[in-house]
Amino acid sequence: MNAELLKKFFYRTREWARASRGLELFQLASETLRDLAEADSGFFIYRKRVFVNGVTPSKPHAYAAWGVFAHREEELSSIFASEENLYRTFKCVSERWMLAEDIPSSRLQTYLSHYPLLEFGFWPLMSREQVTGALVVARTHAVSGRMTTEMSNALLDSCAAQLSVALDLILTVRIAEDASRRDLLTGTYNRRGVYARLPEMVEHAALHERQLIIGVIDLDDLKAVNDTLGHPAGDTLIRETSNAIQACVGDEALVSRLGGDEFLIAFYAELTQAIDMMEAIQSSVLQATRGHSVSVGFAVWGVDGETLDRCYEVADARLYQHKRERKSTLLSE
Repeated sequence: MNAELLKKFFYRTREWARASRGLELFQLASETLRDLAEADSGFFIYRKRVFVNGVTPSKPHAYAAWGVFAHREEELSSIFASEENLYRTFKCVSERWMLAEDIPSSRLQTYLSHYPLLEFGFWPLMSREQVTGALVVARTHAVSGRMTTEMSNALLDSCAAQLSVALDLILTVRIAEDASRRDLLTGTYNRRGVYARLPEMVEHAALHERQLIIGVIDLDDLKAVNDTLGHPAGDTLIRETSNAIQACVGDEALVSRLGGDEFLIAFYAELTQAIDMMEAIQSSVLQATRGHSVSVGFAVWGVDGETLDRCYEVADARLYQHKRERKSTLLSE
């Protein structure tokens, strides 16, 4: 066992702690594998975990390909993600190097035959006893004398184990970040979440020439509900209102509860579509809450203002104008 090589390897893996996202981690790992493990080619297959009704895995995708696989992530994803069970395919030969002709899947062997591979290796990435991805490495030429089979396997074993731990740490940080940006009562974004997410939506709107709408929604007479029926009833009303809003605007929109009875939304729409959306929200809340109403107002980003504060100010003024008009109509009836 080459102690000096192991020392260099573990020194390099210290850099992985600074990775804040999985792709950055994979890029650091690929450099280490190329430089120290004599793995001149490879890539990572990973089921990215997303925050939809908790943490759920997406389809496997290839990341940070290097060597003969460089810039072929989409192609590799279509090949490897189509395997019914990636780990089952390689279970008998995983965690060790094999000759290219010994790859257990005939479909993968056919695909990989287009590359000048001498050796191929597959190391699973684990999280809570579940396979979340794989470290896939290859060599197109013979290794040097210092890289014995024992040394080569040890380096890859260590790399897969540390990658698995690092990916779990990244996920833990992301869960904590997401929780800090969420309203505990409704699960929508809080004010901090709005400021974190909105710049991405503004950039997207500019890049794709879409119109961004900032809407403000106020639940009418929440105080009366709290005073007469109690705060648990008021909390239920807030949650029902939040669910009705989210059902209207869809997954692409930002929905937040700023506090109390006030919600802020951001979505892409033309002016007439925005008017229809706000009216749909009113109808949806009225139905979902069995007769409780909301007042609404909105502003157009870039027309009414170019900051959140200015757009909020305009939308809020229109909301209160709408509230006054509705009360005036009720009094005159």
